[in-house]
Amino acid sequence: MEREAIKEAVKEAFREELKAFYIDRETHYKQHEWLGEMMKYADTCKSVILRAVLTVLVAGALGLMFLGFTIKSAVK
Repeated sequence: MEREAIKEAVKEAFREELKAFYIDRETHYKQHEWLGEMMKYADTCKSVILRAVLTVLVAGALGLMFLGFTIKSAVK
């Protein structure tokens, strides 16, 4: 019986210690929804930024090619 008493005492101690961290189910659910939205937003931002960077790189490469061909034909 002593073992059961120890188990109950430990459970009660944990309950008392964890009361400060208690979040009701509805709040917890809403926090998870918000985190999911933020993750989607972060993915969208990453893809938008990646597209912008790639567009700038391609446009820069095409611009340099155009400039090179223009200078090459002007030198002849």
